[in-house]
Amino acid sequence: MPKSMRKKMRVNSLESLKKILLESLEKYSSVGIVTHYSPDGDGFCAALVLQEILSQKNIKSEIILEKTAPAVYDFLNGRERSIVFSDKLAYDLLLILDCHEEERIGKCAPLISKAEKIIAIDHHPENELISNSETYIDTDKVSVGVIIYNLFSNEISSFPKLAQKYIAEAVYTTILNDSDNFINANTDAETFQISAELMKLGLVPGNIAEKFLMNKSPAEMRFIGEVLATIKTFEDKKILFMHSTLEMLSRNGLTREATDKMTRWVKGTRDVKILIYFQETESGKFRLHLRSNYIDVNKIAMKYDGGGHIRASGCEISGTYSELEEKLLKDIKEQL
Repeated sequence: MPKSMRKKMRVNSLESLKKILLESLEKYSSVGIVTHYSPDGDGFCAALVLQEILSQKNIKSEIILEKTAPAVYDFLNGRERSIVFSDKLAYDLLLILDCHEEERIGKCAPLISKAEKIIAIDHHPENELISNSETYIDTDKVSVGVIIYNLFSNEISSFPKLAQKYIAEAVYTTILNDSDNFINANTDAETFQISAELMKLGLVPGNIAEKFLMNKSPAEMRFIGEVLATIKTFEDKKILFMHSTLEMLSRNGLTREATDKMTRWVKGTRDVKILIYFQETESGKFRLHLRSNYIDVNKIAMKYDGGGHIRASGCEISGTYSELEEKLLKDIKEQL
């Protein structure tokens, strides 16, 4: 069927997803795996999980990122297991993880029009599905890594021990990332059940938590302190804003990787109903990280062409910090 005639389609069960995926893997010879821009511990590590599973089935695949994988994933050999996007790349089968909107794929988006088959697997609330894609979304799952694990859990138990351990560590990283070390509201009984299963595969939880969540340099800790020093509150302390600048990173000899998971340092602050971290990404441009257990921050993010979850979302927006502060305060007050 010509690409122009194919339509987007929702896949409604895990069983159907597995059937479509396995049939596609058998049919198409080249396989690419992508996630959203600014890949996190779920999108990227879910890709590592899927790649390892396919490798054990003697299926070659490539993980494509906008730029070299962050060093924080070196314990999973993230840089060695992924490549950087170039215009020359093309794949018959494109697998999209932790995302189902074309605009969130960033620089890797040209791979979509080149693919013969597109399968997206996500756990974010449905937005605009990618044309010509077959999309599976389960918002009840703590991470996409868990969805991938559930797809292949029976097969994983027959893999070599080293492969089992690698998969267990990567899946657990997706859980740590999206549950924020088990403190987010999306942490449920299945989250702990699967974590226990991963331990039977060789996972040592404390080791991964130390490598992924801790392991900060003195410069990184100093930078975190500087960001926390920018905290401002509004509306009787119900709203908390903090920000970082490129100058702060430069002064501490750090890259943008140092801004990862900054909101975890203020989560649970007494009286605060919503927090926003304004991360300067270039002059006059910020990435906003919105967190709340009281209002739907996804609505705010979607207003600025972003997205995510009801309780945790993000977007990119242009303007000065003072302009954006005023604009976001207005958006928040409409929901409080």
